[in-house]
Amino acid sequence: MEIERLALPGVGVSYSFVTGDGTRLGVICHPNGARDIVLYDRDDPTDVRAAATLSPLAAHHVADLLAATSVIDLVPEDGPDVDAVTVARVPVPAGSDHDGRPLGSLRTDAAVVAILRDGHPVIRPDARWVLRYGDTLVAVGTRDAIDQLGRAVTGYVSDGVTTRQG
Repeated sequence: MEIERLALPGVGVSYSFVTGDGTRLGVICHPNGARDIVLYDRDDPTDVRAAATLSPLAAHHVADLLAATSVIDLVPEDGPDVDAVTVARVPVPAGSDHDGRPLGSLRTDAAVVAILRDGHPVIRPDARWVLRYGDTLVAVGTRDAIDQLGRAVTGYVSDGVTTRQG
């Protein structure tokens, strides 16, 4: 994919590209962190057909939804025995089916021993703790249990990398 970059004096920087179906999309990055998502007319690629302005936080959430990749950090993986106890950090990504649901709704053999929210740990959260986007679960279990937790929270897990399906 080729991305076109164009400086817009006094406005910011425009990045645009053509999708596989021929649609031209763009993102205008403003110096204050705001982003405009732009849909161009197919017949006149200089004519804006629709646009939406996103705050820096909203742009971050949309980027998480579009990235469709979450990484589970294993801490540490000290040996060849895959059934040994593993500690992992599992992020709750934007769009997770468990965003807004209680911790107890997760069906997993891994033990969630802490939740990191806004940089603060919650140690031994109970089953009623409501998960939200941006939380990071700190879990202990076998590698299979950690993979099961990753699938439940973020989607499909393969080789420690989680990819949301949809």
